[in-house]
Order: sequence, then C-alpha cells, then structure tokens
Amino acid sequence: MWMRAEVLADKLEARYESNPEQTWNLSRWPARLSAAEGEHRLFVAVKGAWRGYFTLSCDALYSPNDASAPFSLLFDTRTWTPIQPVPVKCFRGFTYNVPRPMPAGGTASASASP
Repeated sequence: MWMRAEVLADKLEARYESNPEQTWNLSRWPARLSAAEGEHRLFVAVKGAWRGYFTLSCDALYSPNDASAPFSLLFDTRTWTPIQPVPVKCFRGFTYNVPRPMPAGGTASASASP
C-alpha cells in the first residue's frame, strides 16, 4: 500500500490504544491473498520507498453498501516491522511486487512475493 507519511504515523500511534487493530480499505479483493497459505503482510510505501509492513489478520471485513471500498483488511498495528527503505515508483491501490521481508538492519530487494 502507498500511504502518506501522516497516515502511517496515525497507524503507528494506534499501537498504544486499547484497540490496536486498524483497517485498510480496498475497492477489490486481492486474489492472491485468498490463494496463498501462510502469513500475509501489508507492506507500506511512503515518500518513494517501502518502509515496513504490518502482519494481516486472518479475518477481513466486507461492506457491500460501500461501493467505493467494500473490502477491509485488518491488521494489528503492534506487528509493524520496519525494513531498510527500498525505492519504489508511485502506484495506486496495492501491488504484489513488494520487498522481501528483512529486518531493518539487513538489506531488502524488491521481489514478486505475495
């Protein structure tokens, strides 16, 4: 996901709230999310670089009355894992071309990981 810096800051601040769960709304369901087994991550790009990721919940929300963004991915903000910044061109919505999960002390490169 591409986020403005202030949106990411707001999500990270939620780690200290009584309910640290947040959502990211989508206009369509990411097909690979349903097909792939294992842990799913919501990678976040800010100001031209991948910055880290949240671990997605096994649950999601569907709101058929919301025509613009009926799908909501759920994530616990306490799972934020920063990574070394990896340059990325601006995109809309989501992409499957995300960096390999590496801790902030390592180096990450872009890959087509689901």
